[in-house]
Amino acid sequence: MKQIQLNSPEFNSVLKNMQLENLQLSQSLQQKALDIVNSGMVVTPALIMEALANDKVQ
Repeated sequence: MKQIQLNSPEFNSVLKNMQLENLQLSQSLQQKALDIVNSGMVVTPALIMEALANDKVQ
């Protein structure tokens, strides 16, 4: 699978969609999201809650 980066079109598309919903991710949460996606782990509600433990979606 292709590795996604902060400047990739796929990630920019996600951020743009979030902006349309008036949501923003902090830089640290953006990096956590990329790390999770690029690790190949299965994204579960528990994994999302763990990632959000110290950061917020604004």
